[in-house]
Amino acid sequence: MSLAPWLDGQLDYRSFGTPGAPRAVFVLRTGDVATTDPDARVTSAYDVRVVAVGLDAPELEDPPVFGGQTPAGLTVEALRELVDREAPGATVGLVGERSAGPIAIYLAAALGPIVDRLAIVGVQSPSDPLSRDLRTPLLDHLDAATLVVVGGDGPADSGDAEWYVDRMRSAEAEIVPDDEISSVNGHVTLTSVWERVLAHVAPGAERR
Repeated sequence: MSLAPWLDGQLDYRSFGTPGAPRAVFVLRTGDVATTDPDARVTSAYDVRVVAVGLDAPELEDPPVFGGQTPAGLTVEALRELVDREAPGATVGLVGERSAGPIAIYLAAALGPIVDRLAIVGVQSPSDPLSRDLRTPLLDHLDAATLVVVGGDGPADSGDAEWYVDRMRSAEAEIVPDDEISSVNGHVTLTSVWERVLAHVAPGAERR
């Protein structure tokens, strides 16, 4: 486990995959498994270095006003510094799962062409008009080619995926069939779709 400075504390992150690989992928998640490899079998098949960052409250608070001095806005700045330190001068892939998805979107927008591929998994669309109005301009100017993955019993569904895809320059949605979801609560998880997500955010890195 490694630590990155953030406010009065630190962001937890861990690296796995191929040390020194030319392609880096940053994964933002929450909960106890946030800094674990989503599927080591899949990761080992790619020449890629994965940096998994664990986020939790208050890092996720106030997502509609990113860019200001809110916990979420400051977290985006800390993540920008982490990307610069861990993958200096490189283009990277970025993944956000569920409640960490909005942070991933704002980080991709903040980094511009540095993030060329983005995947969001099980991410709901904004629930109120203000959040939608504030998030839409960022999506309109997002450079990254984006994969939006939803499926199962929720919380995000095809309507959420369509909302994002309709507002992005380059995006596609993937609806995971119920029979491919093995989580206890029936929700799509990054682990269940890691192979297709990694193929998207690390194009050409699969070992031959």
